[in-house]
Order: sequence, then C-alpha cells, then structure tokens
Amino acid sequence: EEVVRLVFEKTRQLWFEKTPLSHWNGLTLLAVDGTLWRTPDTPENDAAFGRTANEHARSDWPQLRMVCQMEVTSHLLTGVSFGSVSETSEVDLAAQLAEQTPEHSLTILDKGFYALGLLHHWSA
Repeated sequence: EEVVRLVFEKTRQLWFEKTPLSHWNGLTLLAVDGTLWRTPDTPENDAAFGRTANEHARSDWPQLRMVCQMEVTSHLLTGVSFGSVSETSEVDLAAQLAEQTPEHSLTILDKGFYALGLLHHWSA
C-alpha cells in the first residue's frame, strides 16, 4: 500500500507538469468526486474498511471510500484520499485534497460536497 502511494505522489506532479492542459480564463479546471471500491470479503478488510448499511441490510463486501481530484479535460488525477466507508465521509476526504490543489486552478465540487466548512477550508 505504501509503495503504491509513494509512486503516485512522486509521479502525479510530473504528470501534471508535463501534460498539455486546457485552461479557462487562465485557470486549470479541476473536479472532485468520490466513489466506493469493493474489497475482498475478509475479516481484515471488514475491520479496516467497514461496510455500508441501512435498517434493512448491510453490504455484502467491505468497502473503501475514495475521493479524487482530477483535471477535467485529461482526467489526470491530481490528488486522491482514501478512508474507511464506516468511519470517513467524502467531505472529510475532500478536505484533505485542498492542500494538494494546484495554484491558478478552479475546482468544481459535486453537489454532495455542499458543506460550509469544506467550502471555507477550500477557499482559504
């Protein structure tokens, strides 16, 4: 896990700098959205990631939550954050991406990220 994270961190900035990107009014256009990844049904994954549930049932698989930031024309990932589906919200993970946001960019957030604290944190 740490090796994959290190490779991504070391290469994402290089990819971003070397890829020709479209701009809008001089700004790089970025978008943030989240997703869930199913993991193998093991006790270790269940303990580490948890499962989604409601009053009727719980998911068949442990799930990992991911929020990513990408450049909208190339779909180049510029930042990612991961967390447990049972302990971490998409808003919490999105807040971690604010520090990774490149200068001179405009970030579009999915409507599910409407949270005053997150928007204030992002604009600071």
